Amino acid sequence: MNYRKHYILYISITFLLFNSCSPKKQNSFSISGKIKGLETNFAILSKADNIQKKTTTFVDSLKVNSLGEFNSVYILEPNIYYLTFGNKTIPLAIDLGQHLVISGNSIEDVKVSGSKDTQLLNNYEKFRIESLDRLVKSVRRSVTTLKKTNYDQSEIADLRELEVENYKKHINELTSYVKDSMGSSIAVYFTSTRWSGNKNLPYLKELVQSFKQNYEGLEISEKLNKKIELLEKTSVGGFISNIEMPNAENKLISLNKIKANYILVDFWASWCPPCRTESVLLNEVYEDFGAKGFKIYGISFDTKKDRWLKALEKDKRIWPEVSTLKGFNSQVSTTYGINALPSNFLIDSTGKILEVNIHGEKLKEKLKSLFESSSSI
Repeated sequence: MNYRKHYILYISITFLLFNSCSPKKQNSFSISGKIKGLETNFAILSKADNIQKKTTTFVDSLKVNSLGEFNSVYILEPNIYYLTFGNKTIPLAIDLGQHLVISGNSIEDVKVSGSKDTQLLNNYEKFRIESLDRLVKSVRRSVTTLKKTNYDQSEIADLRELEVENYKKHINELTSYVKDSMGSSIAVYFTSTRWSGNKNLPYLKELVQSFKQNYEGLEISEKLNKKIELLEKTSVGGFISNIEMPNAENKLISLNKIKANYILVDFWASWCPPCRTESVLLNEVYEDFGAKGFKIYGISFDTKKDRWLKALEKDKRIWPEVSTLKGFNSQVSTTYGINALPSNFLIDSTGKILEVNIHGEKLKEKLKSLFESSSSI
């Protein structure tokens, strides 16, 4: 009789332990797999912390046996995770109840199954790379080819302007892809680094609302909500609050103290070819409209002061120029969601945003229209 009681108790405990570790439980997921030829006996699982800054938080170290096998179960929130084997990192979009199986004949030939969200993430990345190559990198290749000939500088300027405009098309293509192919998957969070406001904002607001309904209370739901708040703040009609940063002499220069009817807040860097080419146009508009009430407040995302100073001198950037020399890690990058260069905001004297990322001839035309309108009042 005692033996029977102990046997029943053993079976009950075994059942509970098995179910508590099962990936089919709605409050858990699992990661397992086999990759041949691994040169490491462990893998690192980390969670996306700040998707914009690409920072992560350590979660676990998975033991990898001599056959390249690994297996673990987690009770964690849905999120973007990264599994790293030495120098190779595999991005994963994981929802609850998913059993991810990672397999490959080598670390460079890995397949992930068991997670539709990860598949959507991978499909998005494949499309993003293709779109970027077709619209942006192709123009860069044209510039490289042109520079091997007796080219005219205006031809380079035209191509650089095309590169900037094509990057906008690239971002719009990515938004359309999310809309058409991704629903409100966990993988949507991964795409948010390349969201932009203005014409995309109404759809993105609907997307985040749907995401929050499906994943109420999640950390990433709140982060996507904050992303929308940032896009609203930095879209046409929003307001730029004061920016105060040091210039080349380490003197703090305040945006609020620049008095003008219209100010272009210009984000650039010495290592950004389109930014350098655009310096020529900025000099032209500064000369044409400066006396009428137009100013520029330049913010460099350089990290090396000597390169920044050389670019200032060579490009004749004589207007207020500032930098913390922290690149995209500067606070202003986070505050205004700057993730690509060149970027800019055209604001009025109150800080109200009139245009976002307006470049080339469009900037000239906009300024001409603004000053003509104000002179006719």
